[in-house]
Amino acid sequence: MKQEVSLLKYIISAVLFFNIASAVSQNRGSLDYYAQFNAIVSDGNYAPYWLTANRNGVSSVDANSGYARYAMSYHNAFGKNDNFKYRITADILAGYNQPSEFFVQQLYGEISWKWLTLSLGSKERTGETEYFSRADNNFDNNLARNYRNLFGDRFSSLGSGGLAYSGNSRPVPQMRIEVPEYVAIPGTNDWLRVRGYIAYGFFTDGNYQRDFTRANEKAKYGTDILYHAKAGFISIGKPSKFPLTFEGGLEMHAQFGGTMYKTGYVHPVKMPHGFVDFLKAFIPMGGSDDTPTVEQTNISGNQIGSWHAAFTYHSSPFEVRLYGEHLFEDFSQLFFFEYQMNKDGKRRVLVYPWRDILVGVNIRNKSKILPFVSNIRYEYLTTRDQSGALYHDPSDYFNDQLDGCDNYYNHGIYPGWHHWGMGMGNPLIFSPAYNNNGSLEFKGNRLVAHNVGVNGVFSSRLPIAYRLNYTYSENWGTYYNPFREKKYTTSLLAEATFLPRKAGWTGTVAVGYDKSDFIGENLGVLFTFTYSGTFFNK
Repeated sequence: MKQEVSLLKYIISAVLFFNIASAVSQNRGSLDYYAQFNAIVSDGNYAPYWLTANRNGVSSVDANSGYARYAMSYHNAFGKNDNFKYRITADILAGYNQPSEFFVQQLYGEISWKWLTLSLGSKERTGETEYFSRADNNFDNNLARNYRNLFGDRFSSLGSGGLAYSGNSRPVPQMRIEVPEYVAIPGTNDWLRVRGYIAYGFFTDGNYQRDFTRANEKAKYGTDILYHAKAGFISIGKPSKFPLTFEGGLEMHAQFGGTMYKTGYVHPVKMPHGFVDFLKAFIPMGGSDDTPTVEQTNISGNQIGSWHAAFTYHSSPFEVRLYGEHLFEDFSQLFFFEYQMNKDGKRRVLVYPWRDILVGVNIRNKSKILPFVSNIRYEYLTTRDQSGALYHDPSDYFNDQLDGCDNYYNHGIYPGWHHWGMGMGNPLIFSPAYNNNGSLEFKGNRLVAHNVGVNGVFSSRLPIAYRLNYTYSENWGTYYNPFREKKYTTSLLAEATFLPRKAGWTGTVAVGYDKSDFIGENLGVLFTFTYSGTFFNK
């Protein structure tokens, strides 16, 4: 609670800054506000999967939950043009059956100079896979012009989420320098464009982790864990000249620093967080002498990342996008090969294919055929391989090195790739929030899944946006703790959002259903009411 009170002080400071900034920027800004009320009512052990997944951690997995949310966002520009802009946003929630009764979801400030942005604070972000399909967000451009909603991008999302980061958990406060939109490389006549970012931040769920694991003597948790992220992407092509374009790139995230505990252990493990450790988070390297031995022989911290690629065919009636993503941890599966050394010091190069991938195809309807269908998407995800089932360092009994059992999203020292109980990667690998034994581990990270979705708007006269999703998965557990029997999960979602043209409110009703060997059988309804407006717009 102390942390929330402290953050409220920053909100008050931000409000004062509005007035000062308005005077400097000649009062051309806009102060927008959003009020939202959400309730989930379910019959089952948990809320249905699609009523909570990829909602930035604001929807609890509890069967019945709700929240009231209020946000304000001020944006303006310095000078007579829009080259130098800034934005300040404050977003607070009071919840029922949430991990905390009151929390600050977003609190950030951004300053932009042309194509470069400095962002400071906690801001909701979606996965890079969704960026590739950003056209989904404006599922009806004419309607979208009159439609402002705090969750506007979420209504039309059809993907299961990125592998390294998906927007499934609460945002991590961070300082981020980024080129948020593609910028043309000079001299290429707009055929080559780039974007990317570098960020450092910190996790805020140390107390939550401690309380969650209190009843499990074998469970581990961490406090004061630091965060690092970076990414770079390139776009090749010019749709006005040639219909096929390519996008590709790499994103990497890391947990480092912090103090690790085990409930039944007396002595915590304090991870270093000096300048060198910030550098090692940026350039993955082995740990120094003040880190555990396993960190010295491998990569310091918990490193995770993914490669991205997408081909898009642009035409008048349809836009077809084929995209793929490959997950890796540390240096394992970063490339198609790996150096291995045996006990005698002899090296060998092991070449292997990338078997753990997410691939999908999105068809965007731009024609008048079936105008109520905007997008159709199919995704296939597999994480079964994880470099193989065996891991062994050279010894007197076996001379060769075997690198396997990557154990996605889990880590030997850090509690895992999650924030406030919700996985930061693809949510089809069920989050620790679903565990009922006080463990923060991902229990089922070896799976195969299929995801199908459709969305659209019925008509301009009947402005109702809808989303339908069907997801099926088969789960084998983990290499270290496999399930005795394979577990199956089927999840369904039907969602409708009423978007009146002139009114400042929107309403959403969603029905979700799960039949799962993992999270049980759940049937639930989500109700969301949002009202938005502008205090002034000069």
